[in-house]
Amino acid sequence: MIRTTSILLFFTVFVLTLFLTPDKSDAQHPRDSMLRNTDISIISCEPCDAIDCDPCNTISGDLWKTFRPLKNKHHNQSFLNEIEVFGWIQGGVYTNNRGNTVTRTRGSNYKGRKVTQFDPNSGNSNLLSTVHSTDFQGNQVWLGVKKEADGKHGLDWGFAVEGYFGPEAWFAQSWSDAKFDYGWQDGDYHTAIPQLYAQLAYGNLSVKLGKFETIMGYEALRAPDFFFFSHSNIFMMEPYSHSGAFFEYVPNEKLSLGAGYIAGADSSPENAYEDHGFLGIISYQFTNKLNISYAVMYNRNGYGGYRDVGDSEGNRYGLSGTNVYLHTVAANYDISNKLRYGFQWNYSDTKTRNDSSHSFTYGIANYLIYQFNDRLGVGLRAEWANLNNIFGYGNDLSEYTFCVNWKPYANISIRPEIRYDYSANKNAGEKPFNRGENRDQFSGGITGVISF
Repeated sequence: MIRTTSILLFFTVFVLTLFLTPDKSDAQHPRDSMLRNTDISIISCEPCDAIDCDPCNTISGDLWKTFRPLKNKHHNQSFLNEIEVFGWIQGGVYTNNRGNTVTRTRGSNYKGRKVTQFDPNSGNSNLLSTVHSTDFQGNQVWLGVKKEADGKHGLDWGFAVEGYFGPEAWFAQSWSDAKFDYGWQDGDYHTAIPQLYAQLAYGNLSVKLGKFETIMGYEALRAPDFFFFSHSNIFMMEPYSHSGAFFEYVPNEKLSLGAGYIAGADSSPENAYEDHGFLGIISYQFTNKLNISYAVMYNRNGYGGYRDVGDSEGNRYGLSGTNVYLHTVAANYDISNKLRYGFQWNYSDTKTRNDSSHSFTYGIANYLIYQFNDRLGVGLRAEWANLNNIFGYGNDLSEYTFCVNWKPYANISIRPEIRYDYSANKNAGEKPFNRGENRDQFSGGITGVISF
């Protein structure tokens, strides 16, 4: 009932706003108002040139975007000048006090390809972006080409093509239906196409068609857009990408809306298991200091299991024939011109079609970021989660992370980090660390990111 009410309320607000809100030519781009893209670094930004870049704003920008330069956009510029080529390289080392390394197994997978699978209770594998322990790894090699559609001067078009290589790139693959880029692997390293879409824009309305990154959640997989090295545990609840069509409407500088039809979560455009879902977001800038957003996904998961085509794994949520509801509530509040507080609440309900069983997952995360200047900031993350149906983590897991983000140069970031995880579960098989032997774990490491 709550899920149905939430979705009906979202559609009602979306339609009313679409037709009743006056058009404004200086409307803010949706990326500036969605909470996974709010920037602490702009608090101390230098004055912008009114001709060469967008005006500085104490709210817009990306919270984790520490180096990406402002993109110049002029109506009369040539087509080649509108194309942006970008990328970055991230590498580092992360280890834990248990001293254990990751367990790797290999087995037949889609179309018989051998794919490395990680034991989630070994090494650092439960931390996602720091899978390998005790050894250096190239976390991300990312390259993209993009033209952004700008509808301020009439109908415009755009596109994005991005490639990602690294040990955790499997998370950005289309692994829900095991199609498209799934199974691209060279040893422990994977390759993914995280975004491949076409875009149209007219006025304050735009649409993406293809495979695109999710709007769910507060953290970003992209290294330049994220303050910390490791990710929160509730990050594992969220999909990374969707295939389908997604509309964005920005009627004014305070409100942004998004809604679309998707082929489930982390599925390819082929949508082998006929997933069908809804993805939506409402984000509102209440004051110059406070922004709150609500994002929701409701997905009818695949009609069949992977075994229908000879695969040995389960689908995205471990069950075929399920309905999945997931929402994220996120907020940013500027306590001062240097200190920002962030909050996220994730909630998921996975159920069978006949409602005979439900599996609930939820958690909250808090972020406190202090930016001394343009080059140095420190951050603290504290979270609690019930992740009982994700890799068997258990239903009472806490995490505390402290990270320093130092930029010796505008396009280089060095991030040392320490982290402590603790589970209240004492039962055998529910302990999340050291292959089920331990309830807690100290970990830490250092990474560097070079963007271009």
